[in-house]
Amino acid sequence: MPKDSKTSHLPSSHWEQEFLNQDDAKVTVAQIRYRCPKCQSLLRQKQGANGVFWGCESYPNCDYTANDQEGKPVRAKRYLCPACQSPLRKRQFKDNVFWGCSNYPDCKVTVEDDEGAPSATKKYPCRACGHYLVRKKSKNGYFWGCITYPKCTHTLNDDKGLPELRKKR
Repeated sequence: MPKDSKTSHLPSSHWEQEFLNQDDAKVTVAQIRYRCPKCQSLLRQKQGANGVFWGCESYPNCDYTANDQEGKPVRAKRYLCPACQSPLRKRQFKDNVFWGCSNYPDCKVTVEDDEGAPSATKKYPCRACGHYLVRKKSKNGYFWGCITYPKCTHTLNDDKGLPELRKKR
C-alpha cells in the first residue's frame, strides 16, 4: 500500500499535531462566528453611515442588526412606550432631543431624553382622567402633560423637575 493511503486513516488530531510541528506554522486567534437569533445565518460586521454594526448575511430576507461593542454584536436596548408598549424612538427637533412612540400618530406619547435614554420619571397621576403625567419641553420651557394627550389635555407647570400642583379652591 502506498504511504498516503495509510496516513489518510489517521485521526485528525495527528494532522493537527503535524501542522503545529512545522517550523513556519503560525497559530492565530480563531475567528468567532455569531449566529443571527432570527434566522440562524451568520452575522457579519459591516460599515454603515453611523459607524460599524453587525448585520445578518441573509439580508434582505432577514433584517436583523446589532450594535458593535468591542468587536462583538450587542442588541440595542429597547424602550417601550408607557401607554401602548410600542418601541420608543429617539427624535430630535431643532435642539430638543426627546423620545417618541413608534406608533405615532395613533399614539402621541413623548418622553424627555435623559443622557441617551428616556427619562424614568416618577409617575404622577392625572387628576382629570386617572392616567399619569409626563414631563415635556415646549418653546416656553418644561411642563407636565397627560400621557393620553390629545384625549386629555390636562397640564401642570414644572417646578425644578416636579409637577407644580394647583391648589384646590
